Amino acid sequence: MNTVSCDSGNCTDESEVDNMGLWKNLKYVLSDECNGLLRLLVDNYNKKTDKSEKTIREIALKVQQTLETQEVLDNNLSDSYQELKENKEVITKVSGQCDSVFEKCDAIVGQISRMETDAAARSHEIEKIFEQALEKQNEEFTQRNQKLASRIREVYNLIEAQNAKDPDEPDVNELLGRIDLLEKKNAEYEKQVQALQEELERTNSALAQADQNYQNEKRKTFGLSKKLVQANDKIGDLLGRFKDRALEDMIKKDETGTDSPFMISANKEKFTVTAGNVQVMIMKFTNTSVLDRFFEKVPDHDPYKKMYDHYQRNIRITARQFAAGAELEDALRAFLGVMQKDLIDKMLEAVSRRLRAGSAGFEEKLLEAVNRYLESAGFYSRDDIQAGNIFKEENYRDMECVRAEKADGAQPGEIVEVELYPYYINYIDKSGKRKRMHTQGVMAVAG
Repeated sequence: MNTVSCDSGNCTDESEVDNMGLWKNLKYVLSDECNGLLRLLVDNYNKKTDKSEKTIREIALKVQQTLETQEVLDNNLSDSYQELKENKEVITKVSGQCDSVFEKCDAIVGQISRMETDAAARSHEIEKIFEQALEKQNEEFTQRNQKLASRIREVYNLIEAQNAKDPDEPDVNELLGRIDLLEKKNAEYEKQVQALQEELERTNSALAQADQNYQNEKRKTFGLSKKLVQANDKIGDLLGRFKDRALEDMIKKDETGTDSPFMISANKEKFTVTAGNVQVMIMKFTNTSVLDRFFEKVPDHDPYKKMYDHYQRNIRITARQFAAGAELEDALRAFLGVMQKDLIDKMLEAVSRRLRAGSAGFEEKLLEAVNRYLESAGFYSRDDIQAGNIFKEENYRDMECVRAEKADGAQPGEIVEVELYPYYINYIDKSGKRKRMHTQGVMAVAG
């Protein structure tokens, strides 16, 4: 039974008041459910991947549409409150709409659950792919480390091989002792030469005085002649003593071909130049310290000094053309070309010419320095080419033959003189074969 209440002349049906309270409660419940659903959507939206954002935006759009529907319903509730009092079917219809909204919300929740399941599956798949990629990267890193360690071991082995003491190399202390001894003997020889020069000057002065006395005193001809003979004998003795016997012997040995000062006997059986130590070979060519020390006190206008400066400049230019990893034979051929042009054809040819002339004290010392430089670089010379031998066809490979100007008593084809010796260097190519390169020599052959 419905109760009617009257207040200040206004009467209200209590059943209508109950319906309004029910509807307000329904509105609050619906609002709380939709708000809770919206918060859930926002939380899930923040946790999803970029690939799921599109789907989440669609769901948010649907929720927004639902909220808009709710707002419309609220407006309709406010506007049609009077209609609801009169028409209960509208309430039923609204209740059906609310049920439909709840069904949509359930569907949305189901979609979110499926999205979470898909996201978890994709995350697992991504983790698996990442683990595979990481494992592959670790394998590649391990292989690179192994290659690097192998290369480092090769470098260490190379350094140890280069630093290993050559059993054929003489003791440094012994060499220093011999150098000191030679320097002392050289100082003694210089003192003796100085004394001989002073004595020679005194003798020349006495000779001049005697000659003057001979011209001025004709009556003392016999006595002066005797003095002149004695003076000439003394001068001859002094000149014989003053002459460098060692140089004379060296020249004689060179003429007979038995012991040439150009001969370098070391390195004949050594194969220290390989495809793996090209830089070491280049360093040996550019290490001209022994020649630098020799030319320190030589004036710049000296022809030999100019020849050396030209060779040193060209050898360093050639060294800069070949970096690490250069072909051994190309680099070796380039260095031999510079050595042939600037060192052998010019400097050693001039030295050989002066030695044959018989007055080459400076050239003798220069040749010793050049020999030490070539020997340290790994070169050696042939010892089977001697004057008096008959030249062979194989000599054409490393010797230039010229007709001898003076070949008295020599048979045709006989080597009269070796003007320039060929220099050889042994090496091992990249295939492991033992080979050698050489400069070009010159020999005079009887016609």
